[in-house]
Amino acid sequence: MEGLKEKIKNFFKNKSYGFYVTVALSLFTLVTSIVYADAYGSNDRYMSWAGFAVMIAGIAVAIVLTALKLNDWAPPVLALANFVALLLYITNIYNYVVVVMVGIDIASFSTQFVACTVLFAIGLAGSVANIFFRQVKEVE
Repeated sequence: MEGLKEKIKNFFKNKSYGFYVTVALSLFTLVTSIVYADAYGSNDRYMSWAGFAVMIAGIAVAIVLTALKLNDWAPPVLALANFVALLLYITNIYNYVVVVMVGIDIASFSTQFVACTVLFAIGLAGSVANIFFRQVKEVE
């Protein structure tokens, strides 16, 4: 038990703030994928299961890279996964936006659409910003 505590302590010893942002963004991406699947999972017209899979795969690859001590590669992988997922989301949801805009009733955007769009945008913006954060403390 004491050996496990030491391994965990040593793992987190050299981590900088960017590492913790990566962990938070991984959890945020997981929440985004769950909300997206819940909102549109029953509607194949607007749901991109490939986008869902890309987000989950991005989280998994970021975790593996972090475990392999390749911390500097985890944020770009997460950002790329969020970007590709956003593009796939746009590809499937654009028809909904067109229908609402042609109906000239912009106030009728659904709560699911607004929630998913905001979550995707925040996830992508945070992931891109996190690329520039230091993941590991500098050794003096």
